[in-house]
Amino acid sequence: MREAETILSEVKVFLNTKGNIEVEYNNVPVDDFYKVMEEKLPEYENTHMIAEFIKRVKKLSDIYYKDINKLLT
Repeated sequence: MREAETILSEVKVFLNTKGNIEVEYNNVPVDDFYKVMEEKLPEYENTHMIAEFIKRVKKLSDIYYKDINKLLT
């Protein structure tokens, strides 16, 4: 990964060593994103738009996580 890149959202579905499917997801907290952007790039114009995108992806990740876990139980 280049220095100027960061992962905003990530979903992993994997098979563990016991043969079980597991789902893991991580999203950058919106408040943390705002804080970093204000400190490091206060002139950046798209901070609010990206924060809203992160919120939407978080909601979709939550739904995806719940739906997969329903299938696995």
